[in-house]
Amino acid sequence: MKKLTFSKASRLRLRKEFEFIFANGSKTATKDFVMWHTLDTKPETEKQIGVIASKKTGGAVRRNRLKRLLREAFRLSKDELKDGTRIIIYFKAGCAIDSLNEAAAALDRILMKARI
Repeated sequence: MKKLTFSKASRLRLRKEFEFIFANGSKTATKDFVMWHTLDTKPETEKQIGVIASKKTGGAVRRNRLKRLLREAFRLSKDELKDGTRIIIYFKAGCAIDSLNEAAAALDRILMKARI
């Protein structure tokens, strides 16, 4: 059961971490969101995600729900990712995700497109 946890170490929180990934990462886009990703060379590094939702996405309730759904989809599928994967996801203005199944499918699409 330990592998299904979503600890603080799984989140990108510091500004310098975000800036590093924006500067050095690869960018991939779909109709729902834009993703930047890097791969840390240390094999024991935790898989991490950072989520950004602007006011263009909707009100506070909508933005927080989207972030929660995406973090949960990441938590459930992070075993399939390589160790050291660091991802930042930015929701586009017309994001149509309303459920966990849609969030998981959208996350899988963008990960496949990025070949992670």
